[in-house]
Amino acid sequence: MKTETRVTHSGRGFAAGGLLAALFVCLAPAWAGEPGAAERFGKSVDKAADSTGKAVKKAGEKVGQGVDTAGKAVTKAAKKTGDAVGHAVEKTGEAIENVGGKVKSSSDKK
Repeated sequence: MKTETRVTHSGRGFAAGGLLAALFVCLAPAWAGEPGAAERFGKSVDKAADSTGKAVKKAGEKVGQGVDTAGKAVTKAAKKTGDAVGHAVEKTGEAIENVGGKVKSSSDKK
């Protein structure tokens, strides 16, 4: 007993109908004026790039503010250090003058 498989015209019609339906589903957004998958993906990439650009700009501004703050702190510390060194040099100079005066008066006594 042989079994034969025949493809009938209705089977071919069903396959062709399925293919046409799939094609219609894929092209329907374009016919309706709605964005397709590629356009939606492109828009989401654009939106992500825009968000990333804004975040990088904001981070750059924060870094700039941090550098500015650090610069002010270094300037203030340098001024304090300079004042302290200047005061120490002044005191050292006075001490040397006092010792020099004492040495001079000792040599005058001789």
